[in-house]
Amino acid sequence: MKSKKILLVILGASLTTGLLSGCVFKSLEKELNVVFMNEGAVVDSGTVTQFKNIKSPVIADSYIPTDYRFLGWTCYSENQLDLTNATHFKTQYIGGGRMVHYMDIEKFAVNSTVTCQALIMHKDDIPKDYHYVVLAWYDKAANSGLNQDKMDGYETMFKSYLSNQGISQEDINSVVFRGYAGNVGPTTGQILYDDDVDIMLGWGSVSNITTTGSIPESMILQSESYPIVYNGETKNRYIHRLTDSEGSLKLMEYLLSAESTSYFNPGA
Repeated sequence: MKSKKILLVILGASLTTGLLSGCVFKSLEKELNVVFMNEGAVVDSGTVTQFKNIKSPVIADSYIPTDYRFLGWTCYSENQLDLTNATHFKTQYIGGGRMVHYMDIEKFAVNSTVTCQALIMHKDDIPKDYHYVVLAWYDKAANSGLNQDKMDGYETMFKSYLSNQGISQEDINSVVFRGYAGNVGPTTGQILYDDDVDIMLGWGSVSNITTTGSIPESMILQSESYPIVYNGETKNRYIHRLTDSEGSLKLMEYLLSAESTSYFNPGA
């Protein structure tokens, strides 16, 4: 009896293995050719299956016109892109350098080929998520005196302040504190690229961020000296306000309050 049971198990396992192998080979046969194009020219191409992905190419900034952004690759036509909703818009393209999956492009296939067009848009035309205010902080503690723990604590304080000021919870939830790590040049360049920063905290003087950095002086609406103490050492830092939005003015007001000064520069 035992030998018959063992034989049945072996036969069952063999059949299952065969079926699984057949499924795998069948799936592998579902191959899509992906072509990446920009202005009528093929930039790159490759194939994907349910088990094989490819990485999308990136168009270098040197090939992108001033004030335009390369976002990635889309299978949608220009009139199908939803420019009214930032969240939905982001689902309609694959970022440059991101993996392309079979399931992402299957519905766009024509004769087993999917064509992806480069999505290059003027920075002012790109749908953006609403933020009451965006604070950029210099994530280089040795220079700025700022780190994630310090900024998390301050974000909590600022949101409490906004709540006491009667600002809606929706606006409070949309506040963004974003760290930028690296040297002055690359971080200021990224701030320009992101194109949504209201206030910079922790960088040097105006001359520093406009010469070593790439922030145009015309963008700086207000600049205030702002010493920050870190590990017992005072860092001579600045606040730079770049916009006149309500959130920007509220944050600037709070940064200059005694409560904030005490937080960043105890004993001042």
